[in-house]
Amino acid sequence: MKINHMRMDDRLIHGQIVTAWIKDSHADTILLADDKAAGDPTQQMILKFAVPAGIKLIIVTMKEAYQIICDDSKKGNALLIVRNPKTACELFEMGFRIDSINVGNISNSKSVSGRTKLLNNIYVEQEDVEYLRKIHDFGVRLDVRAVPTDKSVDGMELIAKL
Repeated sequence: MKINHMRMDDRLIHGQIVTAWIKDSHADTILLADDKAAGDPTQQMILKFAVPAGIKLIIVTMKEAYQIICDDSKKGNALLIVRNPKTACELFEMGFRIDSINVGNISNSKSVSGRTKLLNNIYVEQEDVEYLRKIHDFGVRLDVRAVPTDKSVDGMELIAKL
């Protein structure tokens, strides 16, 4: 399966994905790599309702996602979505490579204290920063923007300001 675009977004599938990123990435498939969603039938059902007709949705664990990506018999152009920096880093540690990852949203969860605001839609804790740096160390550009028409901001430049 060809991964045309990778996005990190803790909201997973939502309006920006449906109205902008699918088209921009020329995807016929959304590959959602997330252990939590893969194990939650209720969340899977909700996510399926958000996907437009004609777009295939595959919700799998991180390990299964890597296997699908590596399987040359799987055809199609995919938009790969992961929940957070840790899960993205897991794929890179398995051997997945891509030039850039679109950092779309890391929420300011009320259940997590000590998050630092990088942008209106990006709040990080120290662990997130460490994983983002590791991703960058794999040679992956951190492309921070909400939608394709936004100006891209280099995630490492934002982190450097911390």
